[in-house]
Amino acid sequence: MTSGTCSKIKRTEVLLSRFTDRLNAELKTFKEFELLLQEEQQTLIDGQIDLLIALAPRKSMLIKHLSDFSDERTQVLSDAGHESSPAGMLALLDETGANAGTRQIWAALLTLAREADHTNRRNGALIETHLSHNQQALSVLRAAANPVNNLYSASGQLSHMPGSKPIDKA
Repeated sequence: MTSGTCSKIKRTEVLLSRFTDRLNAELKTFKEFELLLQEEQQTLIDGQIDLLIALAPRKSMLIKHLSDFSDERTQVLSDAGHESSPAGMLALLDETGANAGTRQIWAALLTLAREADHTNRRNGALIETHLSHNQQALSVLRAAANPVNNLYSASGQLSHMPGSKPIDKA
């Protein structure tokens, strides 16, 4: 082997090692995110909507970290001439001779991303259900607060309903 070939192999090994470390960090962050989504889901199921506010900053921070990891991975793939997709990632792993451990990390990351997406969609549906119930309750309260729709006035007298005749004039 020439010194140039050895140097290239060493550089590839170092880059792959760093890349594997970043994938591990992304996987760890995704695990935290999935746990937070599960906590969010339980909060929604329990009807403790006010507690969602406390989860929001942590959720935003994790989303930012995951976005940063994704941007880094996209850049590495682009620099290597691959598209930013699972197929592009597999091509990069093949090209660099990534070991089984790195491939397992990538597979676990894809699985966890699908699970997080599914949990997040369920949470969205739960939020929509709560929102619908709140809108219905608000409509009932608004109707009750509208004096035009009340049968009796504040003094206890029968109110005149629009489009109808007073009872004593019928």
